Amino acid sequence: MNFNENLKEAMFCKNMTSKQLSALTEIKVDTINSYLKTNGSLPTVDKAVKIAKVLEVSINFLVNGFEETEKDDSMQQTQLPPEVRKIAEEIKTFNKEDLNAILTVAKALKKKI
Repeated sequence: MNFNENLKEAMFCKNMTSKQLSALTEIKVDTINSYLKTNGSLPTVDKAVKIAKVLEVSINFLVNGFEETEKDDSMQQTQLPPEVRKIAEEIKTFNKEDLNAILTVAKALKKKI
């Protein structure tokens, strides 16, 4: 995945619009929208840091599509399994009520484990 897709995914996970992200980062909405376009522009480092902070992801996630986690004093890359990405793609079209229902089911399943 590339920057614009990773940014879209992070915004989707936070249920955030480009207008909301713009307000929280103090980056113009037109600039945010240019980052979201296929083959769009890339942010400067300072803007990428602001975006990552607001979306609670790493810059590495925005650039590469995965987070780095510490485990046994070594850095390991973790990436969403293809099944999870497929589910995420499917639910992007759901309305807020349906998303809340899915979250409820996911939380219930997690408690069973």
